[in-house]
Amino acid sequence: MTQIAWGESFGVGNALLDSDHRILFDLLAQLHDATDTGQSHDVVGSVISALAEYTEHHFRREEALLAAAAFPELEAHKGLHRELEARVHDISRRYHAGERAALNESMMELLKKWLTEHIQVTDKSYRPWVERVDVDGSTPSSQALRGGKQS
Repeated sequence: MTQIAWGESFGVGNALLDSDHRILFDLLAQLHDATDTGQSHDVVGSVISALAEYTEHHFRREEALLAAAAFPELEAHKGLHRELEARVHDISRRYHAGERAALNESMMELLKKWLTEHIQVTDKSYRPWVERVDVDGSTPSSQALRGGKQS
């Protein structure tokens, strides 16, 4: 499998989400390295678990920001997230149950393709909305209502 690396072309207009995406890229690279170098079942399993947990964490954060930004396609976006979560959890469950084939090269390619295409196409579609949301999930107009400064 060819490795993927974060690049500015993956930016979605929100520093927090971009940071999350960088971490997901890093975790996928760690998983590739662990499988490619023949690391132990426990090492690979811990990376898979970290990837599953962080994916879930990121999706909840992204969905909260999209809700704060009133992104009109939020429900469809959540559906795509649940689909990937189910795949990652299935891989993790099967791998931890001793099924090494759960993490074969085609599955690694699928994860890489899903991550890159999801960011490049689906996540880029929300850019105009999340650019208006601060890291804490507030919009400039909601800050003004609370007496904060507009950015």
